Amino acid sequence: MKTLLMAIDNSPVAAKVIELATEQALAQQAQVLVLCCIDPAYTSCHQTIEIDAGEDAADFIAAEDEQNTAELVVRRALAPLLQSGVIARGMILPGEAAETIISQAKKIDASMIIMGRRHLSPFNRLLKGSVSAAVIERADCPVLIDTRKDC
Repeated sequence: MKTLLMAIDNSPVAAKVIELATEQALAQQAQVLVLCCIDPAYTSCHQTIEIDAGEDAADFIAAEDEQNTAELVVRRALAPLLQSGVIARGMILPGEAAETIISQAKKIDASMIIMGRRHLSPFNRLLKGSVSAAVIERADCPVLIDTRKDC
């Protein structure tokens, strides 16, 4: 079975990325790995955290720290995938986002990476760098970027 890697974060475009990943998973009869990367400096756990689908995201209260927020983001992404009949699991990994996404895609032999774009200003793109651009340049598989702006 094909595996799609959906990279997600706590940004306004997350809902659109989930929608796109659900459409692609159903069309390709693929399973989905929902990946959220967190800065190692903001986590007490420097290991992979795996999350299985099936728990109601509404049961979890958002925490202020990045690790708990990442867990909530992944659980919120898993719920609609599961409701649509998509086999999915989640993972939180510490590390630089682009590098971590590319590494995990190789590790699971992903047939596609699906992610969003933040529409950074030219100054912020220069200052922060574009994760989506870095993934597109270095990934070994196709990368589908949802470029719709949040309304």
